[in-house]
Amino acid sequence: METKGKVKPKLQLAKIIADKRETRDTRTLRLKLSDPFDWRPGQFIMVKAEINGQTVSRAYSISSSPTRKDYLEITVKQTENPTMSKYLNEIPVGYMLAVKGPYGKFIWDETVSDKLFCLAAGSGITPFRAFMQYIIDKDLDTKFKLLYSSRYGDDVIFEKELRELSSQMKNAHYELSITRDKKGLDYVREGRINKEYLQEQLKGFEDAPVYICGSPSFIKGMIDNLLELGIPRDRIKREQWG
Repeated sequence: METKGKVKPKLQLAKIIADKRETRDTRTLRLKLSDPFDWRPGQFIMVKAEINGQTVSRAYSISSSPTRKDYLEITVKQTENPTMSKYLNEIPVGYMLAVKGPYGKFIWDETVSDKLFCLAAGSGITPFRAFMQYIIDKDLDTKFKLLYSSRYGDDVIFEKELRELSSQMKNAHYELSITRDKKGLDYVREGRINKEYLQEQLKGFEDAPVYICGSPSFIKGMIDNLLELGIPRDRIKREQWG
């Protein structure tokens, strides 16, 4: 299925056909669209719902690759302002959601660069799962690196899956950093992603596009470090939540 030209997103219904509990407060929902559309890795959809008498609309990255055309997935972490995120963490399989999309320019194009350097914190990992699935499904030789930061070992979204995906890729390196308590994850690095660590990890990726997804403070810190390390601003893409 190919899209000719730009198609304006429209509101439609999507059925929840499966789910997976990723962590105690994070859930992946697999959706079957009533009117399937094409999307690109890194894009997002809007989810709209009536909750407690109010219309609520929130954006969620598509956490699955467009190569898996029979469905799309979103992965929702319950937030401190939990109206929509709590609703999506509790709604049963089989229910319908109102969705609209795709949106966003946080897109990687394999025809532009054969390298990809990614930085994620917390639920900012979701679009990068889609990137990894896409690279595997397209059998790409992309030189890929992902640095992921989480506070606690038991809050790591896709903890086992990320290691499995990276092992299936031809040229991938994945490192997880825990900033508070690793909760028994012996393979992880402890501490924040700081400038010194970035400098070390950027070797071989100095000319690669850099994609960052996470909280505003995480993104600001990463951009400041990257600019100080000489990475041009026009090679840095960001997707901000919170």
